[in-house]
Formats: sequence, C-alpha cells, structure tokens
Amino acid sequence: MARDATVLDDSDSTDSAARTRDNDGKTGLLHRRGYLQLAGAGALAGAAGFGGGVSAEETDYDVMTVGAGQREVVDVDSNETLENLLIDCTANNAQVVIAAHGTNWTIRNVGIRGRVSNNDAIIGVSDRQGNTSRIENVYIGDGATDGHRVGLGIWVAPQHSGHIDIDRVNIQEMGDNSFYCSAPMHSGAGGTVDISNSYSRDSWVSHFRLGEGTVSNCTAVNTSARDDGRGVWAWAPGDVIVEDSHLATGGRHYAIVAGANGRGSSVRVRDTEYDTGFNGGFREVANGNVSLESGNGTNPEDRMPDGCPTSAEEAAAGEGGEAEIEQDDDDDTDRDEHLLVIHGDDSGVTHYEFQAAGAVEPSTDEGATIDDDLVLEDGHVRGTVANWRDAFRFEGDLEQLTLDGPARASIDGTEVDADDVGDAYPNTLEIDGDGEPASFECTVEGAFGLEDDELEDDALVLSGSTVQGSVTESTLEVPFSGQLSDLTFTDGAATVRLNGEEVDPEDVSAKTQLPHVIVIDNTEASDSSVYSFEATGGVVASAFRDGGSIDEDEVTAGRRVRGIVDTWLDAYWFDGRLEDVTLLGDAEIDVRYNVREQ
Repeated sequence: MARDATVLDDSDSTDSAARTRDNDGKTGLLHRRGYLQLAGAGALAGAAGFGGGVSAEETDYDVMTVGAGQREVVDVDSNETLENLLIDCTANNAQVVIAAHGTNWTIRNVGIRGRVSNNDAIIGVSDRQGNTSRIENVYIGDGATDGHRVGLGIWVAPQHSGHIDIDRVNIQEMGDNSFYCSAPMHSGAGGTVDISNSYSRDSWVSHFRLGEGTVSNCTAVNTSARDDGRGVWAWAPGDVIVEDSHLATGGRHYAIVAGANGRGSSVRVRDTEYDTGFNGGFREVANGNVSLESGNGTNPEDRMPDGCPTSAEEAAAGEGGEAEIEQDDDDDTDRDEHLLVIHGDDSGVTHYEFQAAGAVEPSTDEGATIDDDLVLEDGHVRGTVANWRDAFRFEGDLEQLTLDGPARASIDGTEVDADDVGDAYPNTLEIDGDGEPASFECTVEGAFGLEDDELEDDALVLSGSTVQGSVTESTLEVPFSGQLSDLTFTDGAATVRLNGEEVDPEDVSAKTQLPHVIVIDNTEASDSSVYSFEATGGVVASAFRDGGSIDEDEVTAGRRVRGIVDTWLDAYWFDGRLEDVTLLGDAEIDVRYNVREQ
C-alpha cells in the first residue's frame, strides 16, 4: 500500500534559506561570477580553483565535480543564465544546490550525474520581482540516496511573486517531491508556475505539486522500484490545469489530489490519461474539487515527453531526449523486449552478471547511466554498480542473473529475486587429469556453486571465492558465477576447459601477475570508508592477506578503482605508479612493491 504522507504545511520548514543555504561546514561556495560570466559564452577552458572543481572536456558543456562529503552551492543572480553544465555527484555523500532568487534568471541545459544526498532542495528558486524566469532541459534523473525526505528536485520558495516556466525537466526518485512548487500560493507571495514536457518517476510525497499553474504534456510514474507519490497534488488555494499528460501511478497512489490543510483547490483535467487503481484515482480534500473535462481516459503510459533529456550528459549538451517510451505492441515487429534495471545501493558495491536470450543494449531508462567500459558480448553482460544504477533493454528471456552485493534488480518495473532467474552459477570449469597428480588453485570474481558433499567427495577446499584441489585421472566440474580471474597449477598439469572451450591456465592467470599490492584495511575502523585510486599500469582485485576480499568494486578501464569497505579489507594487485589516491574514512592503506619477488 502506498504511504500516505503526513501533510507538511508549506509555511513550515520551507524558507528558501533553509532549503538552499544550510551551511554546515561542508559547503563549498562556487565562485559563480567567474563561472556564470563564461557559461553563456561557450566551453570553459582551464578553470581551476572552484569549490568542487570545474574542468572542460571535449564536449559542448562544462563539468563540475563534487567531492565526497562536499556540498556545493551555485548562485544564479537576476538576469543571469546558468547553462551547459554537468555536475558530477557520483562521489559518496556529494550534494549540490542551485539557487536562483532574483528575477529574469534562466537555468538551462544542466545535468546532475549520480545520486545526490541532499536534505534540502537541489534547485531552489523564486522570481521575487513579479517577472518571468525559466528552467529548461534539466536532468536530475539519477535520483537521491535512500532516506526519509532525502532529495527534493525543484523547490519554489514562498517569496516567489512572478512566474516560472519549467520545461523539459527529468526528475526521479526524490524523497521530498520532484516538483515542489506550491508554497507561493499557500503561504507566500502568490507566484505561479507552469510545468511542461517533463517527467517524474518514483518520488514521494508527490510528482507535480503546485498552487496555481499548469501541468502540460507531463508524465508521472510509480513503480515498485522506489517510493510512491501522488501524481498531481494541488495545494490550496488556486486553480491548476492538467492537460495532455499521463499519470501512471500504477494503483500505488492517487493520480490527482485537490486541496490540503483545510484549504480547497480546483483542478481541471483535460486530454489526460490517469490511473484509477488507488481508491478511484482522485482525492478531494477540504472542499477541493477535481473537474474532468473533455478527452480524458484511464490508460496512462510510462512515456518520456518529446525533448525531455534522458541523461545528465544529454541535458548538459542541450540535446533533447527520446521521443517517448512506447509500451504498446508494435504490429511491425515481433520482438519481445524487456527492461532490466540494476538498482545500486549506497551500502556497498555490487558485481552483477546476466545472460539474455536475445540482443542486449545499455539504456538510460529510469535515470541509469551507461558505462563505456561495460563488458557486453552476445547477450552476456558483466558490470558493477554502487550508488547509481545500470539499465538494459533485452530481447527474449533473461536466462541468468547474478548479484554479488546489496543491489536490487527489476524487470519491466517489477522487482525480481536473482536466485529465481535462470542458473545462479552459469559458468563451468572442467579440469581433466592426464594420469599424473596435479594440484591447482582457482579464484573467481563471483562465487562457486559447490555443495558440502561435493567438496568432501572431490577433496576440494573452498575459501571464499577461491577453491583448491587436485586431480589425477578424473575430471572435476566446478560451477561458478562471475569471471575466472586466476587458475594456477602448483604441481603437475591438466587439461582445462571453460564452458566447454579449452583454455591455457597461463592465459587465465596472466592478468593477476601484477607485481605490487595495495590493501585498504577497514577492520579496525568504527564506520565504513570510501576510497579511490588510479594506477598507471593494470589493476586487478586480490585476496592478498588473509581475509582480503576479491571484489572488483569499480575497476574501470583496468586501472581506475572506486570502492567501499566496512568491516573487511580490500586488496588489489597493480602495476606502475599509484595516482590520485583518496580516502574518506579511517581505513588504513598499505602499499607494498614487488611483492611477488619477496
């Protein structure tokens, strides 16, 4: 059942300063003058010394990186424009606030990458001189971290007296409303807001919340993936028009609510598809009124409005999104297409793997990002998520899914148990003895599917993700998930087959023969630690030191790593020099060189 929010009075805890200026010692104030003067003039080159770091890429936009635990504030003054900016919030507990409280300001072509951890608004705005300001082509679709009222997409302060146009904005998975625009009419200066061509998904308390204005060609969606909110909530008093929209609340909350806190509101609905599964779909509070005009229906779709950005990069570059997410059957094709989403979790890194019967393509659905270093071949995918999500569109059946970590998976909006999808151990290692005793040690990045009786019968020793044993004339078959990372014969030799294909053990082990090791030990720390580093040579996860876990965490392009440790330690073999080593927490870092020669 959907949660029915405790009604928050718009006059309570909604001061713009509280929403956008809670300086707590972690805030870095971006030098907005230097940035905004350049923002409208094109790419920013060589800009250094800003709070979170702003750098130019080979793109049509600039990049601001917010470090772990940092809170960056970007101010937009009257008659100023903030545009073509990607804000990277992928670091742990990264927060950003864009504040615009003058008049005639514009925020456009801004993308926020990664889950934010804000307890206040991500964009806090008002036009306080009775004029018109604008927000357009903005992406906050990667969502906010889990937590009660963590994440508020756009907040319009009570002091707003003018008009704000919000067009082509994608906001998802907020804990305190996606579009929170009701305060000016409820307890403030009476300003209005029009929202058009925008998308909201899985946000609580509501998707589109306003006092007076319009919701035009917009989509609100509830799924089982996150929180359930009201589609449109008209907070009294005022007149709200909903037109040409899809309110696909999925029977998980009201499509439309009119009125709150003892004050009625009027909502006129036309040419809109809405869901009726939750108590009829409507709720009228305190003399609130919902008026159904012409052209309405009860078959809403999860569709992306034309031009609404579907990724942070797309928004920053000023590019429009996909036309819409079609869910109807297409008479011109017999493809059975589905959407798989791997929902990462802040509590740790998850290594995932799956196999689809048909073609697989990475997707930006549900605010997912696409990893350039993803391993994808013939419907087989391996990847890693932490506090973000990966999504894939695939054809046919999902034959196998493995999640090694706290992440969740959903198929077509319904959460699934990985253990119920196909074979949990899809790979098989065969070791065929040639008549002479041969002892081996094998390590995988996933897990082995060996029962206790199998270990006993074959005299195998299993320790975490490493198994040891020996063969003479028999053939051992060892099922496992993940990637085979090391296979070493300590005595003798044997024929080895991986999924039926003969392989050379030296080729399998080549990538682990790196000379140096780095250990991030958090076993004595009181709280979890976040780390990252880059090596000029290769990097591979290692079981170095007893208790060291083999967890690829985030090994990108074979040399960049980002991970989280709690009551354990992580270790990695590497080659070359270590660069950009960062640590947030009390873990101990131990680096040893030329270990294999010692």
